[in-house]
Amino acid sequence: MTAGDGAACLVVSPQLSRALSHAALIEAAGWSATTAAGGLHALTQIEREKPYLVTIDPLLEDLSPADLHEILRDDPATAETIVLIPGAQRPTRYGGPFDVTVPAGLTAPDALALALQMLGGATPPRWHDPESAALSGDLSTLPLTEILLCAQELQLSGLLLIHAAQPAHVVLRRGEIIDAECGDRTAQQAVTHLLSSRLPGNFRFHLMSPDPLGAYPRGVTVPTARLLMEAAVHEDHAQAAPPQSALEAS
Repeated sequence: MTAGDGAACLVVSPQLSRALSHAALIEAAGWSATTAAGGLHALTQIEREKPYLVTIDPLLEDLSPADLHEILRDDPATAETIVLIPGAQRPTRYGGPFDVTVPAGLTAPDALALALQMLGGATPPRWHDPESAALSGDLSTLPLTEILLCAQELQLSGLLLIHAAQPAHVVLRRGEIIDAECGDRTAQQAVTHLLSSRLPGNFRFHLMSPDPLGAYPRGVTVPTARLLMEAAVHEDHAQAAPPQSALEAS
């Protein structure tokens, strides 16, 4: 497996903001990364740059993830390229020695850490490893708002991974939320959803240096203090609301 003069990793996604966010995480972990908006664009980039790792969004539109994966595996030049396709729906041929297997329920940073671990060389991030977390626990005993308030007061930088029915993650730099991902929501929608919902599940916080996150594209521009204040107001209103009777509910 020989890399060209281009980036070591290629993130393929029709969602530009998500592609840029995942590429930024890869770069924060120490590898170079670039993006492609679709499968055909990706094939051009792969031929020119010969990346070690290609991550493929399950929502790819012009080529299906299965088609792109098959093209890569059938070409001797890319047969050993590491491929990551997150999510439950994977191609039939997926699962070979150069395909990243991601257990169900993991977040995007979990999956990226597993993929980067297969590259060798530089020290890969350990976002997938519970033992490397600075803080972990159950969201039923330590709500998300309390975790974020603590991170803000201490000006922490890193990844907050949320393992729930719908995996999610929040990126913080010096205590400020700069990005969030939860399902197909935009970053701003994701953080609003996470703060307004009491999600059952567990969390892990992995510390990172703030400097590599300096170039991270901000998906969340509302100040964290305001987000937490709005979440507190929402919680107060929810607790003050009278319980709905069975008759009203029907």
